[in-house]
Amino acid sequence: MNKVSSPPPTHLAASRAFPVSIGTHTLHLAIYGPARTSSTPLTIVFPGAGDVAYSWLPTARIVSATTPILLYDRSGLGLSDDPPPSSPVNAVTAATELKTALANAGLEPPYILCAHSYGAIVAREFLELHESDVAGIVLVDPSGERQSEYFKLPDENIVAVTGALRTTVVTGLRADTILTPLEWAERATLVRRGVDATMKEVGAFVEVCETLGRKRQLERRLLGTKPLSVIKANSKRDFERIYEKGVEVGNGTQEQQRGFRELLDSWDEADKVIKEGQLQLSSNARLIHLSDCGHYVHLVRPQVVADEIRWVSDNLAASGDFSRL
Repeated sequence: MNKVSSPPPTHLAASRAFPVSIGTHTLHLAIYGPARTSSTPLTIVFPGAGDVAYSWLPTARIVSATTPILLYDRSGLGLSDDPPPSSPVNAVTAATELKTALANAGLEPPYILCAHSYGAIVAREFLELHESDVAGIVLVDPSGERQSEYFKLPDENIVAVTGALRTTVVTGLRADTILTPLEWAERATLVRRGVDATMKEVGAFVEVCETLGRKRQLERRLLGTKPLSVIKANSKRDFERIYEKGVEVGNGTQEQQRGFRELLDSWDEADKVIKEGQLQLSSNARLIHLSDCGHYVHLVRPQVVADEIRWVSDNLAASGDFSRL
């Protein structure tokens, strides 16, 4: 069944916004920006776990001024339908469903993939399935195949120390986001609608990391010479703030607080391996390090994301890589 009867106001007019059938249910797609020519890549945004396309409106506002960008919700999230109960919830399924939706909507390659957090794993599974369709990639504080080696999801220590804290307030995200109060409320409504799907994505955490890892994309340098930008934010800062406030109000046992602290002490090394390691996907890659920005870059610094999409696009135009797709 449909999650909502119609989209909420977006404060940015989509040139096309519509549900697309993938056989068993529909995914909601929205395209912003100018009409495409045969060689114009379509940027596709892959939100993180439990996040929704609506979160990416600030980025779409900038990108759509010059190039088309597609925002979509995975099954069970945002404006997309719930999948059948028997449908597996993992990154390969999500990538396959997206390809079906693109084909059914007549949205042909080339594509630039822009993916955040868990969405990076979905995007890389899409790359695995449809390598020739992908012209370049922007990974925004991405999760990767080695994520489950360093982190647990959920982490009992983090859950206990966080308690009832309003994490968007404690981390500063609520104050720093460029969404208006109305937009923030609309986003929150859409996120809440996808709680069941979010829990299923979280539950598949180890599986999706191991599945991606077995494909050895980094060793194969799967993107070849196609442009890749990796934006590395300071997600540790978010959790430092949660830890400090949680300890201040007495959340968790001393053992749980100590476990959280030990994770934070090892965070930088893990972050480097997971995020910077993905630069190996391409010989034409660059790293943007935002030491002063938390995990949700697209909600706070969308211009940075838009600039990297532009860098990929300009790189393609200058090198003539469209001809190889």
